[in-house]
Amino acid sequence: MWILIPLGGFVLGLALGRWWALVAVVPLPVWILASGDLERHIATWIAAMLSVLLVCAIGAGVALRRVGRRSLKTTSE
Repeated sequence: MWILIPLGGFVLGLALGRWWALVAVVPLPVWILASGDLERHIATWIAAMLSVLLVCAIGAGVALRRVGRRSLKTTSE
């Protein structure tokens, strides 16, 4: 199930194509830390790692969309 988080982030970045989409990362670590199922230091580590992974996935989606949009502009000119 955890693999769906970065995959969903990539799709979100690809669909929106805006850098402000990185703000979508904020609820994830808050939810992980608030759920309280894990010890505090482990929850912090997991929240940090998944947040970094999600930021990278969203950023990759946004970058891919922008590169694709740019290449379409140069081929049509």
